[in-house]
Amino acid sequence: MTQAATQSLPESESRHDRRQQLIDATMEAIRQFGLSRVTVAKVAGLAGLSQGIVNFYFQGKEQLLLETLKSIASSYEAALAGALDRARGAEEALVAIVDVNLDEKILNPRTASVWYAFWGESQARADYLRIFGQREADMAKRIDALFEELGADGAMNAHALARAFDALIDSFWEACMADPDFDRDAARATCMAYLQGVFPNHFRGDAQPGQVVRDKSRTARPAATSDGMLAAWTYRNAELFDLEMETFIKRNWQLVGHVSELAKRGDYLTFDAAGERALVLRDDAGELRAFHNVCRHRGSRVVEGERGHCRRSIVCPFHGWTYNLDGSLKNITAPDTFKGLDKSRHGLVPVDLEVWHGWVFVRFAGEGPSLAEQLAPVEHLVAPYRMEKVVPRGKRYRNEYDYNWKIIHDVDNEGYHVPMAHPSLQQLYGKSYRDLEIDGVVYSTGVVDERPARLWSVDRYKQLLPEFPHLPADHQRLWLYVGVFPNMVFAIYPDMLEFYMTVPIDVQRTAIVGGGFALPDDRREVRVSRYLNNRINMLTDKEDRNLCKWLQEGVRSSVFPVDMLSELEHGVVGFHRRLKERLPVARLVDEPAAGTLAALNEEMQAGRA
Repeated sequence: MTQAATQSLPESESRHDRRQQLIDATMEAIRQFGLSRVTVAKVAGLAGLSQGIVNFYFQGKEQLLLETLKSIASSYEAALAGALDRARGAEEALVAIVDVNLDEKILNPRTASVWYAFWGESQARADYLRIFGQREADMAKRIDALFEELGADGAMNAHALARAFDALIDSFWEACMADPDFDRDAARATCMAYLQGVFPNHFRGDAQPGQVVRDKSRTARPAATSDGMLAAWTYRNAELFDLEMETFIKRNWQLVGHVSELAKRGDYLTFDAAGERALVLRDDAGELRAFHNVCRHRGSRVVEGERGHCRRSIVCPFHGWTYNLDGSLKNITAPDTFKGLDKSRHGLVPVDLEVWHGWVFVRFAGEGPSLAEQLAPVEHLVAPYRMEKVVPRGKRYRNEYDYNWKIIHDVDNEGYHVPMAHPSLQQLYGKSYRDLEIDGVVYSTGVVDERPARLWSVDRYKQLLPEFPHLPADHQRLWLYVGVFPNMVFAIYPDMLEFYMTVPIDVQRTAIVGGGFALPDDRREVRVSRYLNNRINMLTDKEDRNLCKWLQEGVRSSVFPVDMLSELEHGVVGFHRRLKERLPVARLVDEPAAGTLAALNEEMQAGRA
């Protein structure tokens, strides 16, 4: 397992990153001011950099503008080429063209503004034609060929229909530039309606982005075994995502924070996931309580933000309904207008709460073992760290990424990739790294060795890591990662610890939230060790984000591999097996027809399918 880091590295961006920062600022400058009014000073101001930095990376305004146009062109060309390479036949190729042109990374107000700015201003049109012209001509020929391939009968002019399709796509670029609330779903529906009208024997069914449903009556086949990997469709299917939220996120323990963040009466933390909202606070008696963060009047949040403090009571910001810190309803506004309302029956709705080694968890629905029972197999490993006494190290973080939540854990649940993908970790603990499991609890270990390392931060960490009196000898240089199914990890080091977990947003978007904690220790060598630890983990996090991105791209491929695993990747198999045990429909090789997935899962659970 690897981990997300809690702080930013010092200013040390690569040349490529800085150039891209300036290109992004140039796009924004063109959007705000128009092409002719862009200046180096305006670009520098939007980028938060000096004009000297701009001139260092680009030889004046003209080069900066041209490189910006080239950047948009190359991004578009790469995305389209990749999508067309994955397409199987003319039908999927046309859908791919639609999806690429409506992808928010490709088409957005900034890119559309640059595109039209270069085309619209006469002095810049030659640059536009030189960079985009041949590409557009080639694309027009490609679309013509696709329309002809789909079998225009004698009464249809394939060329004219293809040109209308091309113009329809162009109209969306213009609309996106003019309207910040441009409706991509509606635009896609218009394209699909056009294609279905032109080719009534094709584009049938409820096609999702990047997918053509050829036969709505197609039935799925059970996989040969539930022990293999998940099929690619399970990372793309919105119906399965909804079942996952009900089955895994709502019905398993979710970390809200640490008791040290709820030190005083009235202190509170909130946590939102899977459409639910939790509020944990310390009441008048000093006890922790957990409720749905939902007012019993109209459903508003009763508190705002990720954390805060209620002085004497909880006051809903919508209509002023007031609750005691034990959740009971205290007062309502205009009580005479609510005939017969019994305040004793309308307190905040409780949520299951458990504190494990100082960590505060909630469970929105269902029943099952306590967290202490669930993690009992690793109790002997975590007990020495005195986690109930740690305090936060800085603010928490929340970062959102464009991939399915399971992708992150597929990377996280195996260390087979460490030697290749994580040079810093390989130099830190090398061949000592192990992925292990005890009675269903997965954990990983690596022992920090004393060999010299090429990376400065790793080498210094090895040299400066001190001893900690509260830890036994075999924990003094141990890096320990403990997984809490289904979506979080404790990363525990001698000098500090952190948690990180996935909070799914939708089927292809996930937030990673987490934070760092440590026992109070003012020794200089401890402060330096923690700084170096953070640098190592920042590098690891950046590497993992690339791995997740590449896997997410892979699940869209028609040749996504399954069951091609090393024995060192048994953690991935274990994770998938647990998912399939609770959601049998995830065992299927083929994607079920739209609208059938929930019922099919029930049938499989009942043994009828």
